[in-house]
Amino acid sequence: MKPFTDGDFIKECLLAVVDSICPEQHSAFESMSLSIRTIRRHIEDMSDNVHDSLNTSSSTSSPFPSLWMRASTQRTRPSWPCSSTADLQVCKEFLQHVLLCSTTTGQDICDAVLQCVDQHSLDLSCLMCVTTDGAPAMVGEKKGAASLLVCHRDAGGYTQPNNMMHCIIHQESLCAKSANLDVMSVVVKVVDPILSRSLSHHQLQVLMDKVNVHYSDLLYFCKVCWLSCGAILYRL
Repeated sequence: MKPFTDGDFIKECLLAVVDSICPEQHSAFESMSLSIRTIRRHIEDMSDNVHDSLNTSSSTSSPFPSLWMRASTQRTRPSWPCSSTADLQVCKEFLQHVLLCSTTTGQDICDAVLQCVDQHSLDLSCLMCVTTDGAPAMVGEKKGAASLLVCHRDAGGYTQPNNMMHCIIHQESLCAKSANLDVMSVVVKVVDPILSRSLSHHQLQVLMDKVNVHYSDLLYFCKVCWLSCGAILYRL
């Protein structure tokens, strides 16, 4: 996630170190190219290699693959976890990030996933399971992306049985909602008034800088992201 122009800065640092440690190697490091084009070319080569490796593993070593789809407001993230029965090892790989610019209906997500599957030459005939994050556009009985994907697969004449599941993380979230966590109500009363007011939030940050604490800010508590409860309590 760094700009490609950092290559020039890194080269300057390398030359400074070389001049102090081994000046006789200055010419060798001086001829090394870390320009924007060079770094971009290396990143593209690594990306192509990862893409080819993923396609190879998905087509040769995954007799029982499953598809996991996650969608948010404007994007869907289909991945293809591959399971090999030969050595009982599970391979999970991120397949592609797809941006949905207009609408995010179940049909839109299904079309995006099918296009992604076609691009990577994946075979839906052996698809064992489709797992989603439980969003309405995903799990609708008739117009959900998972249901439409299964219907498309059945229309192709595939006889392999297919299972649809919700993400395990959401099942854990439902269990956490039924747990008696009275301490979180106290945390909300303390954190929300501070972070919801710009002046109070700024004063807190100034105070934390003065006392030189490890964390300079609090985390906002959200029931959706309930896994952050531990980090919030630790900081508080």
